[in-house]
Amino acid sequence: MQIRKLTLISLLIAMSVMGANIKILGSIALDSFPAFIGTALLGPVWGMALAFIGHMLSAYLAGFSYSYPVHLLIGIMMMVTMFAYGLIRKRRIHLEMKTMIFSNVLAYIFNVPVSLMTLIPFYGLAGVLPLVIPLTIATVANLLLTEFVFMSLPETYKKRVATL
Repeated sequence: MQIRKLTLISLLIAMSVMGANIKILGSIALDSFPAFIGTALLGPVWGMALAFIGHMLSAYLAGFSYSYPVHLLIGIMMMVTMFAYGLIRKRRIHLEMKTMIFSNVLAYIFNVPVSLMTLIPFYGLAGVLPLVIPLTIATVANLLLTEFVFMSLPETYKKRVATL
């Protein structure tokens, strides 16, 4: 692995730890922004790894508030979210607005309603519904931050990262 790619991945993991400390509720935090930006820049495979690591670090810092097995499931769902998000984006440097919107809507659908549906067998509908608003706030904040940073990055940097 190239030093530049390893450095970028390490930086994104460190940013996940920082974002994990900005809590919305329990382990719901701003820890997935680095995974989203990593997915946009490095592709879905690295994004999946960053999402899982980021969520598990956030869950650890929150004391695994929903239990370790549930957080493993949430980490896996974060990986699925990044795969879908990355599949649409395809590491493109220039994105059409409709592609950007579609990737964000798809990420929201996988990250909020689909992920919460996987938790219904553990907590029931009454236990999952209170998570909709905080998870929506965190997801939208992470996605907006991702798009702002992605659009702010110089084209030369995006091209350089795309070759890693």
